[in-house]
Amino acid sequence: MNQAQDLLKTYWGHEAFRPQQEAIIDAVLNGKDVVALLPTGGGKSLCFQIPGLMREGITVVISPLVALMQDQVNQLKERNIKAVALTGSQSADDLVRLMDHLRFGGYKFLYLSPERLKNDIVQDALKGLTINLFAIDEAHCISKWGYDFRPAYQQLKILKTLSPSAPILALTATATQEVLNDTISELQLNAPEIFVSPLIKENISVYIEQREDLFDRVLGLIKKQGATGIIYLQSRKKSETLAKQLAHQGCQTQFYHGGMSDADKSKKLQNWLKSESQIMIATSAFGMGIDHPGVRFVIHLDLPESIESYVQEVGRAGRDGQHAQAWLLYQDQDIMAYKSKVLQQNIDLKFVTEFYRSLNNYCQIPYGEGQQTSHVLSLAEFCHHYQYPYPKALAGFNLLDRLGIIQLDQRSGRKSALQFLVSSPTLQEAFAASPDMGLIGGSILRLYGGLFQSKHPVDLYLIAKKTEIPYPKVLKELDRMSQLGLIDFTHQATDTTLTFLVPREDGHTINPHAAIINRAGERRLKQSRQVLDFLTAKDQCLNQLLAQHFGQELAKACGRCSNCLRNKSNHQLTGAHQIEQQIKKLLIETAMEAKDLKESLNFAANDVDTVLSWLVDKDRVRINAINQYYWNL
Repeated sequence: MNQAQDLLKTYWGHEAFRPQQEAIIDAVLNGKDVVALLPTGGGKSLCFQIPGLMREGITVVISPLVALMQDQVNQLKERNIKAVALTGSQSADDLVRLMDHLRFGGYKFLYLSPERLKNDIVQDALKGLTINLFAIDEAHCISKWGYDFRPAYQQLKILKTLSPSAPILALTATATQEVLNDTISELQLNAPEIFVSPLIKENISVYIEQREDLFDRVLGLIKKQGATGIIYLQSRKKSETLAKQLAHQGCQTQFYHGGMSDADKSKKLQNWLKSESQIMIATSAFGMGIDHPGVRFVIHLDLPESIESYVQEVGRAGRDGQHAQAWLLYQDQDIMAYKSKVLQQNIDLKFVTEFYRSLNNYCQIPYGEGQQTSHVLSLAEFCHHYQYPYPKALAGFNLLDRLGIIQLDQRSGRKSALQFLVSSPTLQEAFAASPDMGLIGGSILRLYGGLFQSKHPVDLYLIAKKTEIPYPKVLKELDRMSQLGLIDFTHQATDTTLTFLVPREDGHTINPHAAIINRAGERRLKQSRQVLDFLTAKDQCLNQLLAQHFGQELAKACGRCSNCLRNKSNHQLTGAHQIEQQIKKLLIETAMEAKDLKESLNFAANDVDTVLSWLVDKDRVRINAINQYYWNL
């Protein structure tokens, strides 16, 4: 393995491999099929990049995400390693030329999506290449029982026919034992060597808190840490709003979500990577392929969709091996809202068939036609036209995209936007002179903040719903306000681009996917129950619960998670003593109110209250005349 270590140092600047990497590379070099389950940040890409450089020929990497493929290609090019990604943007002629370059151009890595593998030109070209390895990233996507099943992955079993002698390396960071077994079966691997690393990092402490003062708690955690972190939300609008609120409190923040342009995403990511103490507030669109070693904390302010996605997002903290924290903060009403959302998003075969027919009718696609045609539409207008609840429609779009029936490109950045150009008194005079304008303008002021300072996106259908004024009338009044010089208004009628990938055949298009569609609904309900069970578990160590979900076992409780601190026997031995020492350290220096004290400690608020009450009872802590706690020296 001296050559492998030399390449590691020459190209990546590392002195040593991470756990399991060297053994995985050795197995691949010996021509064996390999399945590797490594935690987020475990260095999966090096497991195929190093042997790919060492063996003659080209390594073919299958990945579901275009952005991640392009990012890895760029990183390889920066190291003077020839690599290319096949995305969906190349024409047939471009594809033929590119495949010729692969044959004669000295390339070492070819990245492509599983959808691209369907192309006959690609398959024929691969048969003519000297392939030294097939690396499958996010390999759990092939399993029907996985949380992220992608039907396009099912065809990867043809890899053995394209290059029978090339070993297959299947990589994943989130797979239960059931999914792992199914992945091996579906890929038809030949007596694979299996490497399983603990998915729950020992250096990450997991805390769950029910809090009604979420913003104050988040602000306190950020100020206490004084380091780089990630805050996950499931709403694009909420991520933008929280970023602004925290910025007003002096925090360095960026927001990131799937509705942004690629240029904006790249700019915000680079700013975050270069900062020593910046907070990225993001949806689940942020994280794949992000390699920041110094993330000290990850906070979830919405309940995750699944345990698998939660572990993957939490794993982005503490990649440098130093201690990090994961906080899941929720309010009492969040549980009911979560259950309601799951039911709203749960879709069955009947709905998907009807939804697909409506979508074709809306885009005026005749029966038997429409393949490879692209259309733009407003998602809100489509939902309004057919009276679909927005969450359910979005679930329908995403499922059709996942099934390979459509290709969806949704950009919330293409919303209508406006800014008020006159003072508030002038605006109110205009509103008083026109009742409809006043009703619409007043609704906008209540729904959106900061419109006097800068231009912001607005949802015209929401405004129409709130005011009970028809959408065309809302648009007409906003145009009139623009003409009067009251607002700067940009109307954007579309926010979604979709491409139909197959001809319209209504039920004949959907029915072959019936089993997948029904299983997806069952899987979503199961995942939500698992999340709620994890959230409400009080007695068992959270790290042990997470490990058990993936069929792994931790020999002993972590002693640091919120449940371990709450556990009575463990609490007295470790948690309570730690809290007492931290309280003593703070209160010897200065007297503090209970709220400030709790915000200064990285422990569950209830646990701090319990220990603080005990210290007061024992007269170790006293309360002064202005209701502040101080240490009784």
